[in-house]
Amino acid sequence: MARLIRHLILLVTTGLVGAALVAPPAGAAPTWRPLTNLFADLSAAGSSSFAPAIAADSAGNATVLWSRWNGTQYVVQASYRPVGGTWSAPVDVAGGRRIVDPQVVVDQAGNATAVWRRIDTDRSVVQSASRPLGGTWSTPVDLSFDPSFDPSQQPDVPQLAVDAAGTVTVTWSRFEAPPGQPWRFTAQSATRTTDGTWSTPVDLSPAGSPAKSTDVTVDPAGNATAVWRSAATVQAATRPAGGTWSAPIALTTTASDRAPRVVVDPSGTVTAVWHSFAGGQYGVQTATRPLGGAWTSPVDLARGEVFDTPALAVDRQGTVTALWQRYDAGWIVTSATRKAGGAWSSPVSLSTPARDSWDPQIAVDLAGNATVLWSRADDGGRVVEAANRPAGGEWSEPVDLSAPGDAWNPQVAVDPAGNATAVWARKDGAGYVVQARGLDAAGPVVTEITGETPRTARGTRVYSVKAHDVWSRVASARWTFPDGTTETGASVSYAGSLPGSVRVVLADSVGNATACTYTGTFTCRPTTRIAPVVDRVRLNTKKIRAVGSDARAATKAKATIRLDTDARVTFTFRKAGSKPVRLSKRLDAGRNVVVVRARLRAGKVLEPGRWKVVVTAKNKAGTSAKKKLRLRVVR
Repeated sequence: MARLIRHLILLVTTGLVGAALVAPPAGAAPTWRPLTNLFADLSAAGSSSFAPAIAADSAGNATVLWSRWNGTQYVVQASYRPVGGTWSAPVDVAGGRRIVDPQVVVDQAGNATAVWRRIDTDRSVVQSASRPLGGTWSTPVDLSFDPSFDPSQQPDVPQLAVDAAGTVTVTWSRFEAPPGQPWRFTAQSATRTTDGTWSTPVDLSPAGSPAKSTDVTVDPAGNATAVWRSAATVQAATRPAGGTWSAPIALTTTASDRAPRVVVDPSGTVTAVWHSFAGGQYGVQTATRPLGGAWTSPVDLARGEVFDTPALAVDRQGTVTALWQRYDAGWIVTSATRKAGGAWSSPVSLSTPARDSWDPQIAVDLAGNATVLWSRADDGGRVVEAANRPAGGEWSEPVDLSAPGDAWNPQVAVDPAGNATAVWARKDGAGYVVQARGLDAAGPVVTEITGETPRTARGTRVYSVKAHDVWSRVASARWTFPDGTTETGASVSYAGSLPGSVRVVLADSVGNATACTYTGTFTCRPTTRIAPVVDRVRLNTKKIRAVGSDARAATKAKATIRLDTDARVTFTFRKAGSKPVRLSKRLDAGRNVVVVRARLRAGKVLEPGRWKVVVTAKNKAGTSAKKKLRLRVVR
């Protein structure tokens, strides 16, 4: 059964957490935390736990739900991890004879809402529970029940989405088999407003139509779109914020279409994708509808041997990414993208055909960086793999996330900065255990910077910073003051008197960094890596004497250079008629002094004459703008 994750464009918020500071490694990029570090069994061993669902709020706090057999009944369990913290012990949210595929969303304030289907002996019930940020789960409430039950019919998985105000919309398919009549499924929906009140369910599909496999999305303004499979077509209905659902329209007319998925970007443009069968061929199709407009005709993304579990995600810029499985000497996870207003790219393969890969899942952050998970066949079972794609870039090679064994049902959620949390169910002895692992993709979140002058130290100002990191620890804080002096630590002193802004660069334990400027208030530039900036460079003298010369000139020049982050600095000396001469040094953030002599080193000599000096700084994130100096070498 396909699993889904809902994505909402969120704004970054922060909390106040202090940190111990030590030196970090240099050069970083999005990094999956190792199995021995913040890798956790969320559920207890001894019984099977499966089908996890996950959501992350705007600060990066993660909530996971799953279904577990406790020996007597199935229970929905949940675990919560605050940013920089550890996973909570699992708590029971609901119980029943059988509970399948819980789903969860979290709103901008961190409030969680879950929905699932509880199957009894004579009917099934769609239920929901909620948890405020920092609170406990509510008692489950019934949203709808099936008046009939047929064990031969696969139960439909309820889906849900939340808008920017916190209003939750749920869709599901209701089963009914009236005496003497054919059985039927009806797509339904209910909404919970911010005061916690659920609406009465409404039918989305016409009575008597076999509507199954619903999906729903809402834009930040609260406009909702639902899709479902009805007989041989994919259908959709829309609901404006605060309004009522429209009559359904058919997106397709082909012989067999199923497993529709739908997402919406911040502008309100909706994209749906589904698995199709027409003309004797399987395929993946898509259609788009602008806010207030009409659906486009279906477009083929793929034709051939494809499987019916497509996945879909959209970023803040409106770039849509679709995933599906195609067969070519093995089942391969395949992807295509479409920029806002553009055409779909050619499909690319993410997994290798050597081993079958299944159940692809995707999440994207605000910038458009994408994280994809899937389950890949392995000796004796399956492993969960992941690939990443920076915004506008190429997909990385896949990496194994789970340990060897048998891992299924991967799910992934990201916070706005790109930190990801992955979960799956992995066989542990006789049963399955839900496990989690984190992707550290962004630098520390700075929550406070202060600068105070203590009474006991007139003229000395004390600066301090508070920060936390989602998936590791804050490892270093390096300050640069207006006069070029530097200090390191969470709290430092500065006795200088030059006016100007104070800069502090914080890095986490894998090297992701955040740069902030403080002038009474602070602004920060969160980034995985910071390209260097040469704030200032100057020579204490513009004339030095040549090798072997007795000229009345200094033997050396001192180049003072101030950087905002660690980098390799290159001085390139150029003179007409001579080959360029280069001097490179790795320098720390802050104020540095580089000594320049006519003999830079063996084989590198500055001959007499007038030299132009170009200074650049470079690290893995980029190269600084050029700074230009002049130096004269005299006989």
